[in-house]
Amino acid sequence: STLISRLEKDLAAARTHIVSLDSESKVACLESNLRERQTALNAGRRRLYACQKQKQRAQRSLKQVRTDYENLRTWDPMERGQYTAAARELARNLVFAGCSAGKVEFAVKSCARAFGIVIAHRFMDKRTVGRAIDEGGKYGEIQLAREIMDAPGFVESSDGTTHRGLTVESRHVTLLVPSYEPGVDDSDTSTWKTATRFVEVAPALDHTAQRQFEGTIEMASRLADTYSRSPLAARDKRIMDKNDYWRKKLAESRDHAADGKKAFSLSAEHKKDIIIRDIGRAAMDATDLDTSHILLAILSITDEDLQVAGKLSESQLKDLYKERSELLTQVLERKLGDEKYDTLTPSEQANACTHVFGGCCCHKDLNVVRIGVAEVRCLYSVHNIPAPVLLANKANDSVINLSSNDPASAALQNAVEASSSGAIKLLQLIGALLRHKDGERGYQDKCSIFMRERKLTLFNLEESCKFPDVSNNRYGCYTYAAAEVVCFHSLIYELVSEIVDSKTKSGFTNHVEQNILKGLNCAATMTRTEVVALALYGASVSWPYMAAVRGTKENPVNLVDLTDIHRKLPLFCTYISENPHIILDPTTPLEQLTLDGRPFLDDLLRPSIWSFYRELPNIFLVVSRMFSGCAKGWEHFTPEFHVGGTFDRLTPEQRAILVIPSTNDCSEGMLGSFRVHMRYHPNSTAVSFSNQTRTERNNTEAFIRKYGDAAIQKYVMREVRKDGSSGVRTKFRRAWLAVQRKKAEDGRKRREKAATKKKAKADQLAATNLELDIDKIQTMSSRLLKEQLAVYRDVLKDVVLTKMLWKDMSTVAVRRNLVLEARGRELARRYVFKWLLCLVLS
Repeated sequence: STLISRLEKDLAAARTHIVSLDSESKVACLESNLRERQTALNAGRRRLYACQKQKQRAQRSLKQVRTDYENLRTWDPMERGQYTAAARELARNLVFAGCSAGKVEFAVKSCARAFGIVIAHRFMDKRTVGRAIDEGGKYGEIQLAREIMDAPGFVESSDGTTHRGLTVESRHVTLLVPSYEPGVDDSDTSTWKTATRFVEVAPALDHTAQRQFEGTIEMASRLADTYSRSPLAARDKRIMDKNDYWRKKLAESRDHAADGKKAFSLSAEHKKDIIIRDIGRAAMDATDLDTSHILLAILSITDEDLQVAGKLSESQLKDLYKERSELLTQVLERKLGDEKYDTLTPSEQANACTHVFGGCCCHKDLNVVRIGVAEVRCLYSVHNIPAPVLLANKANDSVINLSSNDPASAALQNAVEASSSGAIKLLQLIGALLRHKDGERGYQDKCSIFMRERKLTLFNLEESCKFPDVSNNRYGCYTYAAAEVVCFHSLIYELVSEIVDSKTKSGFTNHVEQNILKGLNCAATMTRTEVVALALYGASVSWPYMAAVRGTKENPVNLVDLTDIHRKLPLFCTYISENPHIILDPTTPLEQLTLDGRPFLDDLLRPSIWSFYRELPNIFLVVSRMFSGCAKGWEHFTPEFHVGGTFDRLTPEQRAILVIPSTNDCSEGMLGSFRVHMRYHPNSTAVSFSNQTRTERNNTEAFIRKYGDAAIQKYVMREVRKDGSSGVRTKFRRAWLAVQRKKAEDGRKRREKAATKKKAKADQLAATNLELDIDKIQTMSSRLLKEQLAVYRDVLKDVVLTKMLWKDMSTVAVRRNLVLEARGRELARRYVFKWLLCLVLS
């Protein structure tokens, strides 16, 4: 009631107030309120309109986002019925990451499912992935040819091996290359860097120098042809001639085998022929020569010149028609080029025909170690020192044991001569037992676990405890293995003994284990002579040398810059051979102790030797001979570094552009990679391996992204399909079979010829009567004396003559004296035989 009363009062007051207002103020107030309300209404309408527009835009944006999301969520690897460049690159990258070609589709679908992506079509199958890899290799060939054309020059590296009875050759080139980075001008040479490009691993009919040379010619022609027919060459407005490869080649890096040096000589002669013919062609084009002079040169060309130039017989030359004019042009260019070439200065001639041989530093060290060990082996007979215990194989060991009661037995002599001993043989046996190259044989894991635990317990050493890879003949493996045996001889002996004791037939040793235990117990073979010398050479020379010459992929070492160290090596080894005691003297300065003047890389080596070297009376003699032999080896295998040698004769222009890899690791390692690849991909080929590796190692994907437009992609796809149907593999197999048949036929002919010769010799020996009359011997001619010597040597097996060579019995006087001496030994032998016979009969 109180509230109602109050409201009634307020209502009355309001009525009173309304009555008190005049009509004009009422109208003004109402109009003002109306305008305010209209303004508010208009503002509300505008806000409503804006919200409606925002809603429409939001709806359109949402629709577009949903459409874009669906487009992004759905990936179509195909365009116009073929896989896109991005899909092909993805397939190659997955294979590079380790995915097998048959699992690429599964990997792509699994990743797409995890990322919420839908693939519009099926992805590549195994065959198509293989095609994509081959296309990457074809891009790589175009890239290589273009880089060779642009580079001022390059160095070729090559090596070969056999895989499952088939010869394969590996080739690399080292040159300046662009980065292919986006936004970088590849024509700006300041952005280029030196890189080693993989070229190929290719099968070959054999590993002769001529086959290696022909393989390089075939590879160079293929690169030139692939690039010259490509749209990129049309864009660059140039082509690559097949001889441009040789014009740009400045040097070769190989090992020191005879076939490699012969192949280098063939390459050098081929390049010189190309350069001289270029000079002759340029002279004719520049009208430097009179027409009459050219005509006279043409008239002076004979059929013999054409036969020599084309390596043809007379009948083959007569059968030529179109090729004859080309051959005539080549001979004419060579004649005119020789005239111009002779007018050049020696420096100009050297610059024009730059072709330098660079021997692999790792092979140098490997060969030098062999020479040093061979020098040590000669020590025993010269100084009458007991030779190391003989480590014969099972067959020879049986013969030696059976013939031990007959020292003069021919079987015993043959078995001893066929057997080996010494440090190298011992290390090979230990490597075969503790780290065999066949992963299914040997005690690799047991050795690693045992040595790790024992080294940690006894010496507090935490290091890789695998035995050095002697079984695979790795660089420096023998010196590292020798150091391992020197430092941990007792542990290795304990390990081998434990292996023998833990067998089912405990205590039974196979022949390898028996020889290892025998060798470790031999004072001449174990750590006490050859192994110590081998380890000391490794720590003093070999290991510092390998560290100095082996660079990294980013910072390769140029062989041309290693002249000083190679000239120091023979002097350093000679000094130690003349002063062998300094290598174990604790006060020896480091610059006299190691090649690089730094402490030994193996801290335990010298302390281990100090503990027992006084028990070895011949240790310094062996060390001296080891280093003396190595000094001779370094002199022999470093001719390019000698004063006045190849590198001293280089001109400043040649030095500015020559970058020769110090080692041939690239080609050696690639052959090993090929073996591993074929082990896990038995159906693969050298060509598919080369295509995949070329794409992976040569930065080819960056090249494709920068230069691989639709035209080049179409060209590459067409070329790959053409190669697949070319039948090259079939042709090679037939050629290889023909070569093998010829080898077999030649072998049979040689064997038959040898058998015929042997029979004729046997008949002649049977028809030759042994002459014991001194007067008749004195009147014999050289031929008759040789027949008498043959009877003593080959029939009666005279102990003196069997050790001599025919070249040492060439003069009449020498032959007569030898016959007379052999006569005396024969009469003595007959007398002893008669005496023994009488003794037996009595």
